Amino acid sequence: MLRRKEIIIFIQVTSLYIIQNMDSYILIPNFNKIKIDLQVSDSYLGVLSGSYLFLNGISAVLWALASDVSTLKRKVFLSTSLLSGGVFSLLAYTSSNPFYFFIYRILTAASLGAVFPLGFSIIADTFRSDRRTSMYMLWYTLGGFGLALGYSISLFAGSYYSWRLALYIGAVVLFAGALISLTLLEPVKGGSEEEIEFLLKKFGYYPYKFEPRDLKLILSNKTNIFITVQGVFGTIPNGVIFTWAVHYIIREVGASEMAASLLLGFMSTGALGGLLVAYLADISYRKKPENRAKIAAFSSIIESILFVIFFAVPMKLNIYSNDMLEALNLIKALLFSSIGFAFWFSIFFIAMFFNSSVGPIKDSILSDANLPEHRATVFAGESIIELFSKAISISIVGVMSDLFGGLRVPIIATMFFWILSGLSWFKVARTYPYDIKKVDELLVNRSKYLVVKHPESLQDEEKEQKRPKS
Repeated sequence: MLRRKEIIIFIQVTSLYIIQNMDSYILIPNFNKIKIDLQVSDSYLGVLSGSYLFLNGISAVLWALASDVSTLKRKVFLSTSLLSGGVFSLLAYTSSNPFYFFIYRILTAASLGAVFPLGFSIIADTFRSDRRTSMYMLWYTLGGFGLALGYSISLFAGSYYSWRLALYIGAVVLFAGALISLTLLEPVKGGSEEEIEFLLKKFGYYPYKFEPRDLKLILSNKTNIFITVQGVFGTIPNGVIFTWAVHYIIREVGASEMAASLLLGFMSTGALGGLLVAYLADISYRKKPENRAKIAAFSSIIESILFVIFFAVPMKLNIYSNDMLEALNLIKALLFSSIGFAFWFSIFFIAMFFNSSVGPIKDSILSDANLPEHRATVFAGESIIELFSKAISISIVGVMSDLFGGLRVPIIATMFFWILSGLSWFKVARTYPYDIKKVDELLVNRSKYLVVKHPESLQDEEKEQKRPKS
């Protein structure tokens, strides 16, 4: 059972993740209104969206590095991050100049880069290794509600008031996030590691921080290397799925934007099954740590096969209604009347079941195979490489679509990269136990060193143990 403090920390960190995700979707439904109001083009909006994503990823490395080299609490960085994000969001709200609006939005993205890597490290320091995959999976799942929240706020503001109101509401929520950060019951770095539990109890803090010479240790870590390799291969099809799948359904399956969005949303609920896969990964970890990586390997290969089948099967819906209720009823009727459509729907649904658990497994392995003072930086650096891979793959599929005259062939081609990702996961399974052992041994040696350096703390512990129980 989770302790009360662990639950509170998880709620707080998840709230911050929801808020960050909210801001990333706060403009998207109102692109047409923004285009008219600011007198900008689709190219401007596309570059703005891409720059937001890029700056958020780049800044994550800087925020993580600043936290790892500092002795300041992470909640200081988080509150600064969300406070500055709220200020820039307010500036964007008041700006009518397209240039300054662009600058304020990407500075908002750069400000919010602290949330993801520092949230990752806080969860690692709160929960022991045999629970981390499940907690990361739950964190991702609940954090996804932030996307829906941002979309809803934007849609409501644009439909009934002004698209700018969404930015104002977003800024207020960011300021609320800064207050949540200040009250965060932050665990000490390494707080979940049994090897240094005694030291943390006695000294009250983790005395080590990131040093430049540590880069050699991080880069020589084979688990980090193979995790990054699988991330590159796995991100290619992932980016394609979440960017081009809806357009594939619209263009080649035959559906309106509303029908395609609803259909994709319903099929994607299979991702909730990842909670079960993550739970099984944690149980199997207790028997053999490498089982986590093997589950990720099989999940990657299975989802590759299923998604290839989904896009290879010819399907025609011919649902062109843009009325939400009508489109919903047509999809429901087709699901219960057509075996072929039900099979096609189920393939995507089951594929998402395996897709969603791979990320949390990756996060738990990275936290196990790295020292507490390295985790945020390693996580942010690996995420940056995945970001580049995603951006390139999305662009290439667009070009290939023009060459092949359709999306089916280029999308299917990218799905095979999950096979390579799965093979890389098997490499992780071989190196992961060794790197865990290395980290554990280093933490134990540090514990012994500090006990020798501060023998009075050990004497205090012995006195405590000899004291009669009341």
